[in-house]
Amino acid sequence: MVIYHPAYDVHHCSYRLLHVLSRVDDGRVSLDSLRLIDFYYVYPHLLKRIDLPRALKKYSASISAIAEPFEITPNPRGLFFDLARIQDSALVALEQKSILSTSVSSVALRAENIPVSLKEHFELDDFSQSDFFKALVEVFPTLKLDGANGFKSRSSLMEYRYG
Repeated sequence: MVIYHPAYDVHHCSYRLLHVLSRVDDGRVSLDSLRLIDFYYVYPHLLKRIDLPRALKKYSASISAIAEPFEITPNPRGLFFDLARIQDSALVALEQKSILSTSVSSVALRAENIPVSLKEHFELDDFSQSDFFKALVEVFPTLKLDGANGFKSRSSLMEYRYG
């Protein structure tokens, strides 16, 4: 039996990345933050398994209310690694269409190149009205990622530097 999951769909990933970047201040975010935001966009229930940083504590009620999925979720670090390949494909495709500009460490949205119909769809997307989405786009870009108490360490999804 074949089961569809949006994490493995490069087109859905493109939508997620654009949706997030359209709501982030200045439309610019570090690549590591964007990868984490996208991961929790697709697997929000996994955020319940980590010790939340102080900046996310005000969203703890909405995070706790996230339902567990029907399917069994494999190792989160493996999922994160697999998702990175899909994210890379989406980033390349969006950069080729001049919708994004990327550097080694950051991604910036070129909002003037997003189709109007897609912008309208973002506005109508129910998920963008949720507290959880607001946490993703308002708090995640400001989180400290590196160091023993950084989000990379807390999530165990990425290697981090002590600092």
